[in-house]
This record gives sequence, C-alpha cells and structure tokens, in this order.
Amino acid sequence: MATLAEKSSEKSTLNSYRWVILTLMVASFLLTFISRMAWPPLIPVVAPALRMTNVQAGALMTAFYFGYIITQIPAGVLTDRLGVKAILTISLVLEGIATFAMRYMTNYDTGFWLRVIVGLGAGAVMSACTRAVTEWFPPEERGTAFGILLAAPSAGIVLSNYIAPALNSALGWRGVFEVIGAFTTIIGILILFLVRTTSDQTPKSGNPLGGFKVIFQSKELILISLIGFCLLWSELGIATWANTYIKTKLGYSVATAGLVMIFYGIGGVVAPLLSGVISDKIGKRKSILIFAYAAQIPATIIFGYMHSIGLLYLMGFLVGFLSYLANPHLSILVTQFAGKEWAATATGTTNFVWQLASMLGPIVLGWSIDATGSFSSVWYILSAGPLLGIFLLMAINEKVRRV
Repeated sequence: MATLAEKSSEKSTLNSYRWVILTLMVASFLLTFISRMAWPPLIPVVAPALRMTNVQAGALMTAFYFGYIITQIPAGVLTDRLGVKAILTISLVLEGIATFAMRYMTNYDTGFWLRVIVGLGAGAVMSACTRAVTEWFPPEERGTAFGILLAAPSAGIVLSNYIAPALNSALGWRGVFEVIGAFTTIIGILILFLVRTTSDQTPKSGNPLGGFKVIFQSKELILISLIGFCLLWSELGIATWANTYIKTKLGYSVATAGLVMIFYGIGGVVAPLLSGVISDKIGKRKSILIFAYAAQIPATIIFGYMHSIGLLYLMGFLVGFLSYLANPHLSILVTQFAGKEWAATATGTTNFVWQLASMLGPIVLGWSIDATGSFSSVWYILSAGPLLGIFLLMAINEKVRRV
C-alpha cells in the first residue's frame, strides 16, 4: 500500500506532467493547421506547374474540409472509447504521410484525394486535444489551458504564410510537403510514447454511442452548437474574402492584403491566451462570450469602411482579436455540459455543426458579391452571425454542469 508521501509525490508528478500533455496537444493542433493552410501560399507555384485551373486549386481546400468534417463525430466517439493516445497517433501519422505524399502529385485528381486524406487525419485532432485538456486540467485552470491550445490555429495560419514560401524558395514546393509531412508524422509518434491517461479516465467499455443521449438531451449543448456556428460564420467569412476585398476593391497588392491578414492572425493568437487566463480569474465565461460577440459586430462593419492601410492593419488586428476572444470559452462550456466522460464525443458533434459554417458562409458571401457587384453587404451578412449568437447565448444556463 502506498504511503501518504508516495501518493503526494505521485500527484505532484501528474500535476507537472499536464504541461507536457498540453505542449503535445498544442504541437498537434499547430501542425494540423500548418498542413491545412500550407496549400494557399503554394497555389501560385503549384497550379501552373501541374496545369490546374483556379477552380481546381480552390477545390483542394474544399477536399480538405470534406475529409475534416466527416471525421468529427466518429473521431469523438472513438476517442472517448479508446483514449487520446490511440486516436491522436493514428490521426497525425495519417495526416503526416498524406501531406508528405503530396510531393509526388502530378495532377489535380491525385492532389484532391490526398487532401481528403489529410482532412480525415486532421478531423480527429480537435476532439482528442479537448479530451486531453479536460482530463488533465481542473475546471479552474481550463480557461488558461484552452486559451493556449486555441491560440494554435491562428498561429498555424500565420506561420504557414511564412514557412511555406521560405521552404519553397529553399527546397521547392515538393520539399514544403516533405518537411511539413515529416514533422506531423514525428509528432504523431511522440504522442504514442509520451501521452498518458489519468488514472480516473481510462478508456471505457460498453455502449460507444451513449454520449449522443447526453448531447441531444442537453439544451445547452444544442445551443452551443448553434452559437459556435454563428462565430465561425464570421471568422471563416472574413478569412476567405478579406484578402480579395483589399486587393480588388481597395487596389492594394497581394502582399499588403496578406500582411493585413497576418495582423488578423496575430490578434487571433493573443485573444484566446488573454481571455482564457482572465476567465480562470473571474469566471463569467458566458459574459465574456456575449461581450466578444457584441464587440465583433461593429468592428467587422468598421473594417469594411476602412481605406487607409494603417487603419486596415489596426482593424485587422482588432477584428481578429475580438473574433478569437470567444473560442476557448465555447470549448470549455462544451466539456462542462458534457462532462469528462463524453468530452470528445460532444466536441466532435458540436465541431461538426460549427464547421458547416466553414463551408456555407464563404459560398453565401460569394453569392452576395456576385449578385451586388460590391462588398457593401458582406460586412453586414458577416455581422449577422454574432448578432444571432448573442440571442442564443441569452438562453444558456452557465450553471449547468455534468461531472
């Protein structure tokens, strides 16, 4: 029988190891976004080399999201059943190998199906990382942990715009896929050897679909699914069309438009880090969400009326900051309403709904631009998402908690 001192020592070791777990989760998330977003900077190089049309080049991003979305729910269920280590290792190794294999593509068809496979691997990362954070961090520290984790997507977007061009200059476009694919695979292998499961969260047996009963009987989880959709409606709409607006309507260069979006990405890195820490200090995650949604509305509309490049840089940062201010708290509330037992299933299910906005929003906005011949309505359509989200947030009972 372990002595009190031995138990205390074991608990201290586990408390320290949670930061190793978080570091691995951040690395997983970061490389997933670099793998995802390395393609857009390479389009001007690869598309002419492989004789792809612009429609085909854009379809390779759609191919990723096709694989990404259909993996969300099954990956969440399997993570709750089999544990983080198994699912995340398989996911990252699959994603890494498929990314590496893109160096061999010689035509659009090969590239399309490889990007689908990359998306299939990436689709499991969100639910697995969420489950790991929920297991290893107590509720009073989850704001900080999720803030750090959810800074990784924005960091991945920013870094991919530096890494891909630099590697392309040094190694050619095929070398870009080799390096990113190799690093993603290595992280997957490290997950296999370094990720542990806390003693009270061993993989479960029994009905693997039991989590859906919890989800569909929870008013709060259904509302959070819709609230997250409203947020991504705005986030992905801006990320998709802001570059085009700055270049075609304001007359700035591609590089200048890209720099505005880098400021947007930096805001997206800073915001979750800051808001996560603050929420751990003061609680009131629902109030922070309402503030973030409300402040995003005027900021988005004002961004659409800016013409000075200096103001575009400033507003780009501010819109990114306010958009991503909300991200940690949505994930925290999902785990709070679902509990540790079904954290991954709930995350996969809600993220499936959220990511539908990634597919539908840009199409609706594109239709608006084609129909009106201008961007004047875009900023109001984008702002409709956070506005609806505020009304849905009013119906959330933040005190609901499932252990």
